[in-house]
Amino acid sequence: MDRRRFLRTAGSATAFSLGGGLALAGTLPGTGALHRLLEETPRERVAAELAGLVRGGLDHRRTLAALAVAASRRVRPFPHVGFKYHTVLALQSVHLTALNLPGRERWLPVFWALDYFKRAQEAERRRSGWTMGPRPAPAAGTAEAARERLVDALDRWDAGAVDPAVLDFARLAPPEQLFEVLFRYGIRDLRAIGHKAIAVQNVHRLLPLVGPEYAAPLLRSLAAALQNHGYGPNPATGDLPPDRTWRAFQAMLGEVPKTWKQGRRDDSARDEFVRTLREVSELDAGRAAVDLLKGGVSAGSIWEALFAAAAELVLTRPAVVPVHAQTSANAFHHVFRHARTGETQLLALLQSAAFIPAFRRGVGATRRELRIDGLEPLAVPGDGADMLREAFSELPRDRASGARKALGYLQRGGPADRLGAGARRQLAFNGQRAHEFKFTEAALENCRAMPPSAWRDRVLAASMAYFTGPAAAPSPVAQEALALLG
Repeated sequence: MDRRRFLRTAGSATAFSLGGGLALAGTLPGTGALHRLLEETPRERVAAELAGLVRGGLDHRRTLAALAVAASRRVRPFPHVGFKYHTVLALQSVHLTALNLPGRERWLPVFWALDYFKRAQEAERRRSGWTMGPRPAPAAGTAEAARERLVDALDRWDAGAVDPAVLDFARLAPPEQLFEVLFRYGIRDLRAIGHKAIAVQNVHRLLPLVGPEYAAPLLRSLAAALQNHGYGPNPATGDLPPDRTWRAFQAMLGEVPKTWKQGRRDDSARDEFVRTLREVSELDAGRAAVDLLKGGVSAGSIWEALFAAAAELVLTRPAVVPVHAQTSANAFHHVFRHARTGETQLLALLQSAAFIPAFRRGVGATRRELRIDGLEPLAVPGDGADMLREAFSELPRDRASGARKALGYLQRGGPADRLGAGARRQLAFNGQRAHEFKFTEAALENCRAMPPSAWRDRVLAASMAYFTGPAAAPSPVAQEALALLG
């Protein structure tokens, strides 16, 4: 579908704004026509087609909504909830990055996401030829019956049954009831290095953007992702290691006092929990968190420890697998904040704690000088802008020095928001990988969840280890987008 045909189908807009504030003389293009344009236009032409629509008034939110639909319909979360499926998983991060950029810079992450989708779509076409099938016919019944069918299918790890079940429950129940189920099954196992929790967070945040009319592809894609157990046996038929913490932690919930939400802030307990997480197993990490709750320590202090432990792992080894310590902690915390029941909240906390030792095994022993509680600032002469520029200049050559210089900047009173803005701008112009978008937004949001303190400064500075650094020229996708947008 070319742009001329698209505009005939969807209506045109004449006013032009790159900043998202639109004054439209016609009708904004519909998500349906736009996602078909994105799906059907070849990769070598699609950026130019989109740029023409942007010059006609298309806003970035509608574009991202159409991308979410297109990616869910054309890229399957099998055989892994990851790899090519990142074209879906990264979209809420792309949206957050775009929201926090000015003017035409806002479009750079969107054009990156579009190019990434077309590459993933081509990979899917070569490997399997898969596209999402027709929407299942709705089943009669009540919301409670639909919920029972969905839970039963999820419990049996039955991907065929879960597809119609999730749509039936979504049709009959309010969104908060639907996601209370999806949250629980997004956090139930330790497979896929946290991508299932990330997938639930992604769809929960994108659905308001997409709207109810086009929610079905995202929900069907998510439900399939939650049922993915790789090439192993059906988890419903055995006792498999990735499922053991979920069952154990459910048995522990009765030990947690009903007043756990009134726990006290305890920096000493937080620091000790970070040290504990360097040594224990997945199950013992959850047990230690339960003991803290029983001792009256707040969930907030425990989350601060988890964010710090995750940042320490990334600083020690800034590679793709350790990066998921931070992105999965962010996703579990999202579930914790948005779940309606205390049981789901607690399970999200405990499962997040269990993931830290799992990631630590892949990292090995942390370097003592890079531990979060021992990181030393590196002084840089000049004002705050000079210090921040110097910190980013170390990336990616010497990420530890970048972190230490960022800590010096923060300890000298440099605003954390300015560091975050710098990270996003470097990402928009120079980012080329899905994990850069996912990590940057996760790290910044985790830090925003913490009160301003010297501890938060350490966590944010450590995150420099995987932020995007400056480059001699913008990425090829960014260069093309800037040229097309004029």
